Amino acid sequence: MLNGTMKGLIERGAVRVTRLLYEIFILLVVLTYAILIFADPADQPFLTETFYRRIDYAMITFFAIEYSIRLWRTEDRKRFVIRNWFDLLAMIPLDVHFPLARFMRLVRLVRILHASPLLWSVVTSKQMRLIFLFMMLILAWSSAGIYVLELHHNDSINSFGDALWWAIVTMTTVGYGDVSPATDGGRIIAVFLMFTGIGLIGTFTANLANHWVGFFHGPDKEQARVNRVQDQLKTNALQWMYRIETLNDEEYQQLLKVMETLRPPKE
Repeated sequence: MLNGTMKGLIERGAVRVTRLLYEIFILLVVLTYAILIFADPADQPFLTETFYRRIDYAMITFFAIEYSIRLWRTEDRKRFVIRNWFDLLAMIPLDVHFPLARFMRLVRLVRILHASPLLWSVVTSKQMRLIFLFMMLILAWSSAGIYVLELHHNDSINSFGDALWWAIVTMTTVGYGDVSPATDGGRIIAVFLMFTGIGLIGTFTANLANHWVGFFHGPDKEQARVNRVQDQLKTNALQWMYRIETLNDEEYQQLLKVMETLRPPKE
């Protein structure tokens, strides 16, 4: 029995390591692809049309292989195709000159996120969506405020992008110090962002940790709960069997009559 327990622990540990490596791989792919999508080709000579075309084809090939494997393993292929229409959309090859080429890269980015159970659970979580929405609203408001207040008073704020970068750095409490508000209104916004960032980043980190723990330890907890329910059912069954054995003839006949009344009528 001990060998079986050790074998089970080793197998679960191997599964966790494999899932962890897979999640890390998908995360790196997501970050790399996101950087390539939003990068400015004019500033990076290696970001040529040929490079983007190869990246797109590599992603489409990966999606096609993964989709084919899942389609082959499913029983109801028609239902599978209908339910996974977004996967087919992500596999549409468009030339880099096509106006929708960049939009299709965003579609593929979402598809990569969907390939990660952990990342997708974070993105689709109601709590995380509320946190993201609140963060986006605060960043948009503070960036617009800083841009209006600091535009002609701060040499470091020359565009809305500069204001947005400052707001992100301030909210995440990184605070490089390379950009500081020069107006009283800008300083008030900075203080608000600092205090708001402490709460939001803490809440975001706590929710992310909960998803992480639940993803890697959830199956063990579910199995433990199932085992507890099974043990309880066995205990209850033994107790009922013991009680039936201690009944006298009269009580036993009454029990049979009750069971007869509960039996559904024959058609």
